[in-house]
Formats: sequence, C-alpha cells, structure tokens
Amino acid sequence: MLIDWFTVGAQALNFLILVWLMKRFLYKPILDAIDAREKRIAAELADADAKKGEAQKERDEFQHKNEEFDQQRAAAARRRTRRRPNASGSSTRRARRPTP
Repeated sequence: MLIDWFTVGAQALNFLILVWLMKRFLYKPILDAIDAREKRIAAELADADAKKGEAQKERDEFQHKNEEFDQQRAAAARRRTRRRPNASGSSTRRARRPTP
C-alpha cells in the first residue's frame, strides 16, 4: 500500500483550517453568548435577592405594626371593660330631663 504524503499533508492542513474557522466563527460567538447569558442570570438572581430582602423587611414592618395594633386594641378593650355600667344595667349617672 502506497501513502501519498501530499494528500495526507493537504488533509491535515485542511483540518487545521477547519478547526481555526470553527473556533473563530462558531466556538467564540457561542462562548460569548454563554458568558452574556451567565451575566444576565447573575444580575437577575441578585435583583431577586434584593427584592426578597426588601419583601422580608416590609413583612417584618407589617408584623411590627400588626403587633402594635393588637396591643392598642387589647388596651382599648381593657379600658372598655373598666368603664362598664354596674351589674343592674343602669349607669350611675342620671340623665337630665329637658325642662319644658
């Protein structure tokens, strides 16, 4: 079997040119697109974390206000129970009658 070294060399050169062309026009743009996508995803995750932190802060503020409201409501209920009329249902004060 005879090997034609010119054909082997030409095929090796064509293969190297093909690898260079694919690296330049296919591999590099794909890597650039992947990098851009990773950066976009990282930015969206950071934004989501910031929004999650903001939502947690607002939730804590709401719970604090809710607790304050509950305390005020309980205090108002205690004040109302202290001011209740006597057991017979009539108040200790008498209503004034208008004079004719």
